Amino acid sequence: MARHIITGLGLLCAAAAITPPAGAQTPVDERIVRVVYEVDTRGSTWGFHLAHMKDGRYCVRFGNPGRLNLAIIQRVADICFDRVPAAVDRSHERRSRAVDTSDGRMKTIVSFQKGSIAASADTITLEIATCSRAEGGGEMRCFPNRYVVRMSGQACNTQVTLAAGKARNATCEHYAAQ
Repeated sequence: MARHIITGLGLLCAAAAITPPAGAQTPVDERIVRVVYEVDTRGSTWGFHLAHMKDGRYCVRFGNPGRLNLAIIQRVADICFDRVPAAVDRSHERRSRAVDTSDGRMKTIVSFQKGSIAASADTITLEIATCSRAEGGGEMRCFPNRYVVRMSGQACNTQVTLAAGKARNATCEHYAAQ
């Protein structure tokens, strides 16, 4: 019996030694990261903001606006993770209007995100798929994307891999989360 208790304590101590402490720092803690990249040969741009929110979550907003602050990201985040590492099976659904190029009519598009976030000493990796379909029919189609952000002091660099291939001319910046 004593042997089992000692073995159990040894395993517990070993697990504690390899488990990062609660509240472990990630490169994006107390920061907002903004990434912008070209999505086609005409120079159209897209991007995202990744923010460490005041409640401890890590939230992502897709699009290419200027610099966003925490209040805006809180209202419009597309997907949020409770911690790092973490995964989300399905974010909340969004509805938007778009023109169907096959018939020129307006349709409502239903979309959501799913994916994961991970971190190492200086790198954040997001693997996020955007899934969408026309409301009232059609199959949900998902487009997986991978975003890697490496931060070093005030500098950062990024690699963006989209479902359709690598994005071009990706830029990265980070600033205090306010």
